[in-house]
Amino acid sequence: MEVVQQSTVSFGSPVMAPCLIPVKHSSTPSCVNVSFMVDGEAYFVTSFSLQGPYGVVITEQVDALDISLPGQKLSAHPLFPLGADIVFVEIERKDLLKARIYARHEGEIGFSEPGACAAFIAARILQKTLESEAVVAMDGKTCRVKWEGADGDVRLTIM
Repeated sequence: MEVVQQSTVSFGSPVMAPCLIPVKHSSTPSCVNVSFMVDGEAYFVTSFSLQGPYGVVITEQVDALDISLPGQKLSAHPLFPLGADIVFVEIERKDLLKARIYARHEGEIGFSEPGACAAFIAARILQKTLESEAVVAMDGKTCRVKWEGADGDVRLTIM
């Protein structure tokens, strides 16, 4: 029997203050599920910084979604003065998320460790999962992301 050793990486605690992400908006002290308009369509974005700015959009059928145009426009949206990586997330179950990422300077990329963490952080903030950990599937890879919330560190283990 082959034993596979798993490694866990800590990404620190997400930064929620809009001025530190940075994201421009003034409606709340954090940027949770805020409407960003792109070509007349509203995308509800939860933003934070986790080693860089992220915007996360909860969606249905993420595999069927063409993320190129909304990803490009959201990543360069005027509300993100430095740009942001955009993660599109489908909640399959409370403990299983599927995600795709549009990187601000690269376009759609495959698996991203901080992108997988961002998917889970947003799902937890939006109470789409009440668990402190979940499996995130991205580009054919899976990982387990754990975050106790508040000021806790986000930890990722590749499965």
